[in-house]
Amino acid sequence: MRRPAARFTLLVVGAATAALAAVLLVPDRDGLAAAFESAGELNPLLAVAATWVLILAMVPRTALAFVCGLLFGLGPGVGYALVGALLGASTAFAIGRFLGREFIDGVLAREHPGWRGALASRVAGLDRWLGRNGIIGVVAVRFLPVAPYGMVSYAFGTSATRYRDFLFGSAVGVLPSTLGYAALGAAVFGPSAVPVSIAILSGLGLLSLVVTIGLHRVRKNEPRPSPGPSRPDNLNMVRR
Repeated sequence: MRRPAARFTLLVVGAATAALAAVLLVPDRDGLAAAFESAGELNPLLAVAATWVLILAMVPRTALAFVCGLLFGLGPGVGYALVGALLGASTAFAIGRFLGREFIDGVLAREHPGWRGALASRVAGLDRWLGRNGIIGVVAVRFLPVAPYGMVSYAFGTSATRYRDFLFGSAVGVLPSTLGYAALGAAVFGPSAVPVSIAILSGLGLLSLVVTIGLHRVRKNEPRPSPGPSRPDNLNMVRR
């Protein structure tokens, strides 16, 4: 148990260090503008790479989407912000899975007395649910505006959520807000520079689609009662 505990400690310390580095080392607006101006044709790659790294440092994703919209407009800004955010989320998920999953498994498998046992039982139930309904869980958390994008990505890596569910749920869950914040950033260039209403309507339409798919998956995964004996069998039993 010592090695999983050591890796989990490294995960916590590393995430906290990355967040502190983001606060102290992220360049200001003038520094970012100078970096993009000097990059020239490599600006798209720089935008994706910067978003990727800053997501790992738990910089707010919405702020990154706003900056991408400000610098590149709605369409390219959404694309660069979304690709960078998914790369950052995938990397954080992989780090969380490698450093934290074995430790969480060990903690949930042990017996705990009193209230700790009850808490561990509830967490284990949630963990099993995420293993079966990862897409719904990821989308629900991604829609919460107060859930830190990077920290949540590390946390999902330590859970039973499958990577494909995490990736799809992350893409669907962050697209509406990415559209919205990139539209706000693009609107800085002028009131007619970007159709903000289209971005909002697209986000609402995507949200309704996700809710419909989620409800369908929940109903599909619900245990069904075993069918009783057929009517002809009952008649044969009576005759006997």
